[in-house]
Amino acid sequence: MRNVKTFVPQCLLACTLFAHGAAQAVPSYHVTVNTAAYTGQALMDFTFLANAGATPATAVLNNFIGAFGPEFDRSTGVIGLVPGQVSLGNQGGGSYFTQWVSLGGLFGFDVHFDGAYASTKNIDASQFNATLYSGDFGGYIGADGSFAAFELLPLSNGSPGQVLVSSPNGMGTVSDVPEPSGLFLGGLAILGVVQRRKHRRVQASGHAPAIGHDM
Repeated sequence: MRNVKTFVPQCLLACTLFAHGAAQAVPSYHVTVNTAAYTGQALMDFTFLANAGATPATAVLNNFIGAFGPEFDRSTGVIGLVPGQVSLGNQGGGSYFTQWVSLGGLFGFDVHFDGAYASTKNIDASQFNATLYSGDFGGYIGADGSFAAFELLPLSNGSPGQVLVSSPNGMGTVSDVPEPSGLFLGGLAILGVVQRRKHRRVQASGHAPAIGHDM
């Protein structure tokens, strides 16, 4: 009974992880930009823009890495602070926030988009951009354009909505963040290895564990 007592709670834990993963299965992306070729202070600007008729959506940013400095500016309705979590909405023309950064190293953040844009029929898309500007907003750092861009396409002509990802100026790298449901599969694999090892140890000992006293 000992194996059953230990295995059942482990299965329940794995199922809990799976349920949590299913609830959190919103696509998430990790963005990086390498500024090793540049020095000095600059402005990293984040904007989430859309036409007035676009499906409401929110861009949620977190897991910031790099030499972020104080905040430069933000629009009304932006919530949170770097290096914690920041949320921007696309309604009312959109929103933005801008942060001072010290160039010379790697910057990164995670972003995901909340809202029913993928399942709501619409003709208006939304656009989220991350861009590096000089300290006076007089020009771009590196090549012209944003280092990361996300276009949120709504449901249209029966085709589900989707997120189109790009790096317009070629400086940024965008990768998918594994969904938590992947942790469930990994957890099951680990549990399987543990149980196989226990079974082999029992077989190698030449006898089965006592039954009845561990109930």
